[in-house]
Amino acid sequence: MITISERREHESAKSFVLRVLIDNIINTRLEPGEKLNEPELCEQLGVSRTPFREAELELAQRRLIEIRPKIGTYVSLIDAELVEEVRHLRAVLEAEIARMACEKLTPADIDQLWENVALWRMYIERAQEEKIFELDKGFHRLLYVQCGCPYWYDLVENLAPHFDRTTILSFRCRPAKTIYEDHVSLLKAIEQKDAAAAHRIAGQHMQRYTENLSAIREAFPHYFKA
Repeated sequence: MITISERREHESAKSFVLRVLIDNIINTRLEPGEKLNEPELCEQLGVSRTPFREAELELAQRRLIEIRPKIGTYVSLIDAELVEEVRHLRAVLEAEIARMACEKLTPADIDQLWENVALWRMYIERAQEEKIFELDKGFHRLLYVQCGCPYWYDLVENLAPHFDRTTILSFRCRPAKTIYEDHVSLLKAIEQKDAAAAHRIAGQHMQRYTENLSAIREAFPHYFKA
């Protein structure tokens, strides 16, 4: 069963469909390999077929769905090589962001990040994976913005759904506590203005996917491209 959020004010039908489908693909409510039922989804979303198909074309360009002429449209299987490319890009950017944060962040900026981490701990105890995921995204977005690099974040975010699916799956087969601890260690390094440690911890943090990959593939082998 997909989750449909409210349509935002002034949001076009295509943008609404795109946002809802990406959210459901990331959280695997629309599972890798699943066929999309266009008439049913249009009815649930309250849109006509034209904006739905426009959204499908964009999702296909972003390699999140696969359109098979005369057969149907399917959620793309996870491409481990593509996910690794995204992970590598983020690792390079976020190690640099961590270094910059040691110079640029004010005490008020760091307090915002600590507030995020405090909520992480609460939702880990409640095992609420979607809340944990939202906080993880929020933590990284804050770092980019606070360092004056929102455009870098937008570039990464365009590719993020491929990596985000594996993050959600990792929460289901590996403890989220390790990622939480990375955030705590990174914040302590930033507070101490230890740029070398911050750079190292950020790189280590982005290596977690590689460490978790075998567990994810073992738990969800049917989700991955051969």
